[in-house]
Amino acid sequence: MKLHTEPELLKQQTINLEYCTLLEKDGLISLDELNTLIPGYIHLNNIHTGGLDYLSKKALEILEKDMEEIRAQGSRFVQNISDLKSQHIFLQKRAFFLNPSNRNKTFSYIQRLHYKPKNISHTLFYSISKVYKDRQNCLTYTQPLHLLQNHSFLKEIVEKRYEFYNQNHHKFCKLSPRESEILKLVAGGFTNKKISEQLFISIETVKTHRKNICKKLETNKVTDYVKFAQTFLEE
Repeated sequence: MKLHTEPELLKQQTINLEYCTLLEKDGLISLDELNTLIPGYIHLNNIHTGGLDYLSKKALEILEKDMEEIRAQGSRFVQNISDLKSQHIFLQKRAFFLNPSNRNKTFSYIQRLHYKPKNISHTLFYSISKVYKDRQNCLTYTQPLHLLQNHSFLKEIVEKRYEFYNQNHHKFCKLSPRESEILKLVAGGFTNKKISEQLFISIETVKTHRKNICKKLETNKVTDYVKFAQTFLEE
């Protein structure tokens, strides 16, 4: 059996979505029929409301819910089963597809979800989305990341990034726009002098901002600043 690399597997996911889209668009197969043929789950997210308009039977069985109940909850349902980082990515996806120039493009992402609201254990999922034929929803093909490849290096990297995001989101939100700007420059290796020159402020002002950043993030390590910048300021 051939072992595929992670990029090959992720590329195959894109191919699968394109193939599913064409079959369903041409009326050759329904979404319900597609769900019996492929691994993972297919669902329709309303681009405007953020709620789910369709979820595969397999997913409904796992969630122990019916479609009427999920539709009634709207975007709250997605929020209830996802962590902060995943909610942030979901908003990015909506913004991406609300841009008319992206209507024929795909959006791939990794999210952490738990099947039931009371379950605190999250599972990593790889998803890829494309605007659906009704132009109101995006068709999404979601699969547990561990099914793509066991012992994935990507899984470990993503888990660490998501954990850091969720544990430190409240700290980052305390920063002002100017402090976020300085944080990014510090993480990029800029000295106080360079920062003052670039932002047209005094070195003493830079030092004051850095002192406030240190207090709000509860760290004065540049390596931690890099983590914050990579997690919250780089998309």
